[in-house]
Amino acid sequence: MKLRNVYRIVIGVLMLISGIMSILLTAENPIVGTILLCAGLAFLITGITRHRRYGDEPESDERSSKIGAHGITYAWLTGLFFMFGLFWLDYFNILRLSEQNALALSILVLALSAFIYQIYLFRKGDVDR
Repeated sequence: MKLRNVYRIVIGVLMLISGIMSILLTAENPIVGTILLCAGLAFLITGITRHRRYGDEPESDERSSKIGAHGITYAWLTGLFFMFGLFWLDYFNILRLSEQNALALSILVLALSAFIYQIYLFRKGDVDR
């Protein structure tokens, strides 16, 4: 097992234990414990899935790095156009969103579009110039 995956699993377990202890000891404010639980679960799942998927093989090569870079670039452009659209919808009073909702939608569009573009490019096989 790669040392990086061992670190992820150990950090995940420690954060899960810390989160559970925080929730049990501070009953009136469980926010910190919840954040620790979520982060610990993310570390644990990432470490286990990366070990199961790649084992001791390399996790990335030139092709996957190129696809990742292009996917993130396309997602950035998609997010930029989305925010541009939100600006004009607000300017013409077609759609009024609070700042919090606009930021949440922008984050959601950026994250989902990056995920979708990378899946599409990996299935396609390569990035054409």
